[in-house]
Amino acid sequence: MASAGRAPSIHNTQPWQWRLHDGVLDVRADRTRQLRVADRDGHSLLVSCGAAAQLTELALSAQGWAVETSLLPDPGDPDLLVRLRPVRRTDVDAGAKSRLAAALGRRSERRAFGPDAVSADIVERLRRAVTAPGLYVHFAVSANETLGLAVAISQADRWQRRDSDYMAEMAAWVRADDASPDGVPYSVIPQVPAAEPRHTDIPLRDFEVGVPGGQLITPDVDERPLIAVIFTDVDSELERLRAGQAMMRLMVQAELDGIASCPLSQSVDLLAFRTRLRTLMSWTGHPQMMLRLGQRPAAAAAPLTSRRSVGDVLTIA
Repeated sequence: MASAGRAPSIHNTQPWQWRLHDGVLDVRADRTRQLRVADRDGHSLLVSCGAAAQLTELALSAQGWAVETSLLPDPGDPDLLVRLRPVRRTDVDAGAKSRLAAALGRRSERRAFGPDAVSADIVERLRRAVTAPGLYVHFAVSANETLGLAVAISQADRWQRRDSDYMAEMAAWVRADDASPDGVPYSVIPQVPAAEPRHTDIPLRDFEVGVPGGQLITPDVDERPLIAVIFTDVDSELERLRAGQAMMRLMVQAELDGIASCPLSQSVDLLAFRTRLRTLMSWTGHPQMMLRLGQRPAAAAAPLTSRRSVGDVLTIA
């Protein structure tokens, strides 16, 4: 569970619980950790829990277990999101161990990326990591697409920052202490002086709420991240879980390839934002998640954000 808990979640809320019983491991939604303003319909909760389930399966595979995974296995229990059943022992997959190590070292990189573009070979590997029936990733590379995304994300970001309830909710998840088991600590937040705003058309979620962030960023850098958009053919709770699994696979592959990543979810947090984005971009698929991708900064890595203990997230029946 310590490995699976490294999955990303909005504001590092970690809205999941595991339950071990009768030889199966369930991933359950923890609705007490669902954001009531930024995640009213539970979209981000499902994406996050899908990512956590993907890491659970990866951790079991790295320990030599073949696993059967079922999504939404019980229609009568909407909080039971994923059931994993270890079915037999198998040879330990060296690839699974490498992917798990990459997942454990992954962090959301909120600083500016390095100047080099992500290579075409890496982009293709990222694409293969995501693609599954009814699910795919698109990389925005044209000027028109980038401009459209910049407009949509900026609009969503401005709307959220004008909402006092949203700002209060976000502030409640910002932590002064790195040892806090959840939330976003100041030590990983970029410090952006008012006189030196970031040179980016696509804003990140700004967690500097009254106190400066602890990560200094290089001023006057023209930020040109690669934007990945994960789509599903249909929009449902099942597909949001699958999108979370795909997001985790993409992040792990990016880490293996030396590419930094960071969720970019403002414009997909709410149904109204997702609908407006889909219309603006004339997309036929349903955007479930966005990520910033790029070369790791030359500076030392930001600290890993903390996670809750196994005892806090696992019950054994």
